[in-house]
Amino acid sequence: MVEDRHGHKIAIDTDKKYGGFDEGIHPMEFILVSLAGCMAMDIVSILQKKGGRIDRFDVTAEGHKTASHPKRYEKIILKFNCKGDYARKDLLRSLELSRDKYCGAYATLRSAPEIEFMI
Repeated sequence: MVEDRHGHKIAIDTDKKYGGFDEGIHPMEFILVSLAGCMAMDIVSILQKKGGRIDRFDVTAEGHKTASHPKRYEKIILKFNCKGDYARKDLLRSLELSRDKYCGAYATLRSAPEIEFMI
């Protein structure tokens, strides 16, 4: 179980065959969830500021991993499904703004941060 700075808790686990209990989201899948969630919140917010009405917004994230270790994502596909009353050009622009300016998860994946380990 992990907890963020606001006290929200999320179970992170792995398959039993790898020593886990299979009672939470897998760490690599959490990367997909983070990216999809970050972009979705940006897009909805931007689209609403442009006067659009959003009735439903879903994102499906699909990750394709390398065959050998480390099994990192070599391709991620995000499929956005937006229902409501909005101009399509505004939806496309909202996606571009999220991708190019606002989504910290996307920016982190695009340009790996320096990581420091402390024990």
